[in-house]
Amino acid sequence: MIALLGKIPVVGPILAGIVRIIAGNYERWLSERVPKLAEQAVLSVEERYRKSALSSEERAQTKLEEAISALQQMAPGLGRDIAQRQVEAALSRIRATGMEQKAGGAK
Repeated sequence: MIALLGKIPVVGPILAGIVRIIAGNYERWLSERVPKLAEQAVLSVEERYRKSALSSEERAQTKLEEAISALQQMAPGLGRDIAQRQVEAALSRIRATGMEQKAGGAK
């Protein structure tokens, strides 16, 4: 898109520069905010399914899908594969924090 804008006579290079700046800012925002947004998505889904009657395997798959969907809604333009990796990483961080708290309380 930037290349196409750059070909427009007179205003093209200016428009291309503006789009490049906006895209760069959005990418930076995503890299800084997506991990926090993924944690929020995981925690909200965990809370909804806390007392679910589903089997543990069904519940885990459903929670993963809903967390990915929620993250993609919070960060438009985020690919599914990246969203899934971020949700899985957030889940690992949350579990690790819970394990640290349990280990610290047992001393």
